[in-house]
Amino acid sequence: MLFGFSSPALSQSNEKLQFSGFARVILGYLDDENAEYVGYDNSVSLDKQSLLGIQADYLLNDEISFTGQVVGFTDEQRNSGLEWLYLTYAPSNALQVKLGRQRIPFFNYSDSLDVGFAYPWLTLPQQFYDTAFFSTFDGLLANYEFTLKDWLISYEGYWGRFDDKIYLNSQEINTKVIGLFGVNASVYYNNFTVRASFNQGDVNIEQSEASEFSHLLRQLGFSNSADWLNASGIIQLYHFSANYENVDYFIRSEISRFDGKSGLVADIDSFYISVGYNFYPYTAYISYSKKNLHFDHPDNEIPFGISPDLDTLAATYLAVLAAFPDDKAEGTKVGIRWDYHPNLAFKAEMTFVEAEDNISNDYAVKDLGGFDGHGLLYQLGIEWVF
Repeated sequence: MLFGFSSPALSQSNEKLQFSGFARVILGYLDDENAEYVGYDNSVSLDKQSLLGIQADYLLNDEISFTGQVVGFTDEQRNSGLEWLYLTYAPSNALQVKLGRQRIPFFNYSDSLDVGFAYPWLTLPQQFYDTAFFSTFDGLLANYEFTLKDWLISYEGYWGRFDDKIYLNSQEINTKVIGLFGVNASVYYNNFTVRASFNQGDVNIEQSEASEFSHLLRQLGFSNSADWLNASGIIQLYHFSANYENVDYFIRSEISRFDGKSGLVADIDSFYISVGYNFYPYTAYISYSKKNLHFDHPDNEIPFGISPDLDTLAATYLAVLAAFPDDKAEGTKVGIRWDYHPNLAFKAEMTFVEAEDNISNDYAVKDLGGFDGHGLLYQLGIEWVF
């Protein structure tokens, strides 16, 4: 079933085929006309993060089941359609193997990115969670867990590929990742949870203009500059999290390092920490997240002053470098959640956005001209699982 949520009628059903779902309606408004933040601007909007998802689970026998999930997004920069389609083989309570299309377990909430009911915040800490440019893969995942006295230990590994479109700066980019694999381990002890993971893949990004310019530079002998313009190569992601939670309050944190081995793929360091207080049916929280995105800008090896053609080539190359600035951003959010019903929650959240002068425009914050780096996003939301 969907993250353990289902309606009473479904949970009491003995049918092999069961349906569940989730929905969220989010209203947002940014108080700055010179910027966009996660798609929101200086107008009230309902069409950026609202969605509807339906999941079907078919139990073939005690060991084998099938899961499919489709999600419809209001955001134009997310492709509606099939999100999950996989077979699960569970020969024991300790071992589970999945084969097919499923979520990539990069972060703590990778499996429930779109199910806002599963986490306290209205939106996940943006400066951290926008560093994953794709969230699904086609392949094999295995999970094994066991107990050791008061400890619960879980190991997980996956292997597969991604072949779809991603969105950067409002542009669709065909992206293929082969040899995608990762391993992670989680340890649970009393109210503490610690998780660490390593992920790697070989990325091939279709950027025809950059490829053509790179080919020209290589023909003229400027191989270092040509190499920097190659958008394909190995990516690696390292992740660590530590959490504490009891009946009254929680402390949750994650930190990651994204390494891009090619010039046009940035290195990203990001983290968040969040503290919350539970006074049922309400949860109040505050969260701080930070992202430091940086490119390895090489020195210009194309000389000026030799010929007009070389001057034009060098100026073009420097203009390309300038189009990929480093990007630092911070976000502090405060909010409250009201669990009105066991499967229905209302949330309200304010996010204080802080960004540096140079903004890449490829990620959460977009400068529309004259943005001073400070903004406040107001959001209201309804989360529903059924």
